[in-house]
Amino acid sequence: MSDTTTNSPSRSERYEELLDAAAECFQSRGFDATSIDTVARHLGATKGRVYHYFPSKMDLFNAVRDRGMDIVFQATDPGYQADLPVLDRLEAMARGHVRAMLFHHSFMLVLKDGLLMRRYTTTTEFQKESLSQHIARRDAYEARFRELLAKGLAEGSLRAGPDPAITVQTFMSALNGPVAWFRPRPGDTPQKYEAIVEEIVRFAMQGLRAYPS
Repeated sequence: MSDTTTNSPSRSERYEELLDAAAECFQSRGFDATSIDTVARHLGATKGRVYHYFPSKMDLFNAVRDRGMDIVFQATDPGYQADLPVLDRLEAMARGHVRAMLFHHSFMLVLKDGLLMRRYTTTTEFQKESLSQHIARRDAYEARFRELLAKGLAEGSLRAGPDPAITVQTFMSALNGPVAWFRPRPGDTPQKYEAIVEEIVRFAMQGLRAYPS
């Protein structure tokens, strides 16, 4: 007797397919114009499949937003954990961050909107708690960059203005830039993406390097 389930996607694969579809819908249509039915049609599934995982559009949005945060943590963690000089660690983190902006663009747009979630309605305690956890993770993520900047300033390998907090935000704005202006196009190649990554990282890091004595 043949196993008819061999090629069937697992529950986790179906969940990831749903997040991918939702991210693409939120990216192209925005939060207000996206519905559970929109996501189901984009996925080629029934609304019941979406509701099986998420009781509301807000809960689905939160899950996509949180996956975006997972992506940037995973992209930058090797640099953060590396046994390298501070400057090299920060550059590796910057490179991973920008790659996430480009290769996971739809999730990054949702992540950006997720940081502005106060403009949306969080109606349940679960949603409010989810937003609080997301803000805490965002702060923890940025704290990694602030930590390395502080170490670099202390050892003299990096420089900043009178207010390091402004320097960090300006640095992060440069790395986040592709969310605002980049749009994937048919025919894009990994080589094109890597060229963009290197240019953005070069620009951002130049603003932090210590001047020669």
